[in-house]
Amino acid sequence: MFPWLSENASAIQAVAAVASAVVWLVYLQILVGGIRRNKRAWLSINQGAGTGLNAHVLISNLSNEPVYLRDILMTVKDGETTKRAFITEREEYSREDLDDALSGTLQGPLQGGDYRSLGELREIFSRAGMSSEPEDVDKIEEIEFVAFGATHTTAGACKRYRLTQDKNGNTKIEPTRMQTRRLSRWRCRRIARRAAKQVQQAA
Repeated sequence: MFPWLSENASAIQAVAAVASAVVWLVYLQILVGGIRRNKRAWLSINQGAGTGLNAHVLISNLSNEPVYLRDILMTVKDGETTKRAFITEREEYSREDLDDALSGTLQGPLQGGDYRSLGELREIFSRAGMSSEPEDVDKIEEIEFVAFGATHTTAGACKRYRLTQDKNGNTKIEPTRMQTRRLSRWRCRRIARRAAKQVQQAA
């Protein structure tokens, strides 16, 4: 066996070098992937602190790094029409009702692990210029919230809800899927451009 090893030493060293390089490449890929995951923005949209139209819509930053929240878009479908509105500015409050001017906007940095309430669903309807009267709410089939944020790149998140009624006739808001859908940079730009155009046409 030793003579065979001596005769094939060069080939064995070459194979060992290739195997070592492959192992290091795998480690490097794992390391780079971990760094990218840590830097990737991850926004989550949920509802809580109430039920029905009194429920708060919450945006959480599940990333390790801060995310600057830029805009929030709400889309409401009632079967016949689709209405869109940016709800970033809390226009339902007068300046006198706010502690400071910055309380009137949802824009701003959101630290990792922090959350921000968009307000109660009833307030959000008012902010968007939509009715929250029972006869109008009953027509709603789906509500979609899209959050636009930014870190070193564009970050986006989307979640859809449907409004239902329990056996007592009380309105309930339920997500169509549990996980918040992440949006690519291209998708964020496309949605934002289309929504801004439609909002301007409706104004």
